[in-house]
Amino acid sequence: MRDLKGKVAVVTGAAEGIGAGIARALAAHGAHVVIADINAQGAEALADELAAADVRTLGLHCDVSDRTAVEALADQAFDAFGHVDIVVNNAGVLPPIKRVVDIDERDARWVLEVNVLGVLHGCSVFGRRFVEQGSPAHILNTGSENSLGLPHTGAGMYTASKHAVLGLSDVLRNELPDHIGVSVLCPGMVATRLAGNVRNRPERFGGAITPARDGAQHGMDPDEVGRRAVEGIRRGDFYIVTHPPVIELAKERWLEISAAFAAQAPRFEGDESLDTRAQIRRLRRPSATNPG
Repeated sequence: MRDLKGKVAVVTGAAEGIGAGIARALAAHGAHVVIADINAQGAEALADELAAADVRTLGLHCDVSDRTAVEALADQAFDAFGHVDIVVNNAGVLPPIKRVVDIDERDARWVLEVNVLGVLHGCSVFGRRFVEQGSPAHILNTGSENSLGLPHTGAGMYTASKHAVLGLSDVLRNELPDHIGVSVLCPGMVATRLAGNVRNRPERFGGAITPARDGAQHGMDPDEVGRRAVEGIRRGDFYIVTHPPVIELAKERWLEISAAFAAQAPRFEGDESLDTRAQIRRLRRPSATNPG
């Protein structure tokens, strides 16, 4: 999807931060943008900022943890523009920093319902429509450096959620037809107010609180992350990475895994019989006696 002019994109969690950066980059390429966020006022303000003669925008409220709300978002986007070509499942939250043994279950549910179910809802709701639509489309899910390794402790549920986003995206790209691309964005520290999302935490997850800190002040500019994300969409990349040092996290993880296999489960002749992928392919292959 090299040419984005006239395409229609829906971006969740787009009132500020990475989502806003992606929305700005899409609009700069001539795409029409639906800006969705739990902060409706912020979504509408950015929509007004980005509107131009050849770019239409729409700011909408959406709580991605609610599938019904995501269905309504899709309905509004398709009704307004007639089609959607790109969905960016970017909405995410960061709970208060705590050790795993001290995590509050309401914090855990909040993170999982927004960061994981929110992405699932977007993939499912828009993915089904993309299949039916039949034209080139793209799904971008926002992961994190926490998807690739362990940058720091104290964010157990956030890290678990971002591992889930990577896993979900990897399966998704192998299930969808070829006309639908899938990417996972894995940025490092970005100058956003992610920690400030606790101000918008719904009552069912413990309600709003004042954040202990208000974002990463020394991270990458979210507009730069947005530009890199959109270039990744245009190239059709699966992994979209932005921060060079994050490769060290991935290397550390892989080296530890590789060492474990070398010590505990080295390859041996005939071990193909233990290959899960080969077994599944064999089970799915029609037999000569039962081709159906």
